[in-house]
Amino acid sequence: MKSFKNLLVLLLVGFIFSCEPQIDNPVGTGNLGDLVGNGEKIVYVAIGNSLTAGYQNGAVYASGQEYSFPKLLAHQLGVEEFIQPQIPEAGIGDKMTFAGFNALGRPIINRNGITLSPVGNANHPKPYHNLGVPGMIAYDLIDESDYLARSQQRGNPFYSSILRSQNLGSNILKQAIALNPNLITLWAGNNDVLGYATSGGTISTTGMPNNPVPTPKEQMQQIFGGALQLLSGSLPKAKILMFTIPDVVGTPYFNVVPWNALVLTKQEDVDKLNQAYAALGFKFKLGQNGFVAQSPSSPGGLKQLTKEDKITLACPQDSLAAGWGSSKPIPNQYVLDANEIQITKNAIAEYNQIIKSMESAFSGKVFVIDMNAIFAGILSNGYKVPGSATLTNAYISGEFFSLDGIHPSSRGYGVVTNEIIKYINNKFKADIPYVLVQNLPVTKVSK
Repeated sequence: MKSFKNLLVLLLVGFIFSCEPQIDNPVGTGNLGDLVGNGEKIVYVAIGNSLTAGYQNGAVYASGQEYSFPKLLAHQLGVEEFIQPQIPEAGIGDKMTFAGFNALGRPIINRNGITLSPVGNANHPKPYHNLGVPGMIAYDLIDESDYLARSQQRGNPFYSSILRSQNLGSNILKQAIALNPNLITLWAGNNDVLGYATSGGTISTTGMPNNPVPTPKEQMQQIFGGALQLLSGSLPKAKILMFTIPDVVGTPYFNVVPWNALVLTKQEDVDKLNQAYAALGFKFKLGQNGFVAQSPSSPGGLKQLTKEDKITLACPQDSLAAGWGSSKPIPNQYVLDANEIQITKNAIAEYNQIIKSMESAFSGKVFVIDMNAIFAGILSNGYKVPGSATLTNAYISGEFFSLDGIHPSSRGYGVVTNEIIKYINNKFKADIPYVLVQNLPVTKVSK
């Protein structure tokens, strides 16, 4: 159970719904263009991690799954059968709900506690069409180890809950192939850097050295190349839509807790801290100051934070209020410092270069959608939704991200779906209707 708690922090990688929203946009004939062969019906399989599973608010649960981008996309494409694992509303994970704001104007986020709900359709005789496995790393695309053993070894129940049995396919790719799809979405590699980043640079990708690092680019090249070789060779008529990895540093998870929220109102407190940290050259003054945090790569193992450093959303607010960041440094796992941010960004850039190269390596079979550029635009300029407010990366009020600060909200997944549809319409001369994002649920105060 302890390892599963750690996984949830790594993943952070409910919404209250009124009536069932109308998601169809009346504009669009549904013409599939060149997406599939003439007269063929779409058989669609989604391969990926938590972003594919519809993970939001710290868990996977029934009402959230309804707005996973594969579910929305399948609906807009007119797919006749798209089976997802039926996870009860209690969910798998530590579901978060929003309970309003406290007297200081800070959001009150409640957690339901870790739940391991059994999948309702676990006996479905075929693989699921949504093969999104939260916590999945790139190596899981080709890993053929036992799913139950993998769940136990990594403290991740999603392997055994979603992939279930080697009889359905000895790895996630072979389960997808067993369904004989002619359309595949593939979004993988996120967790190979996300685990490092959300842990404040203290955790490596599974199987990496003790010195924390994201998965090396050489391994990513081999994994993606091998995975696409298997998919394209086994499914010669299938089109594979592959997505780049968004830059996680701009998400709310790293931008809610200010680096300089150490407010000193008494000169005696200023003097005490200046004296205590004089040997390290830290400077304090009345008003706002940078917090002090553990930093193994800094002199003395400590650092006074600057605007180039990030405190994670997982950092306990009550501990900060009780003195963390001044007399007691913030623990290393709650801070992604400037050096670690650069490592994160370099890894994402390397992964995305590899992903983009797959389009030419598998010409006519693999088509890359630059989700990194799409997310970057949202983080910089927001995303205008007709008939609604512009979605932004602001925590809760921005409506694009869910309460965990990493994964999209239902509306955010609607935006992802529409960007995929936009690409399909342009690339394959299709006329698929868009999702009405303004009709999708938003975060509301729970009762």
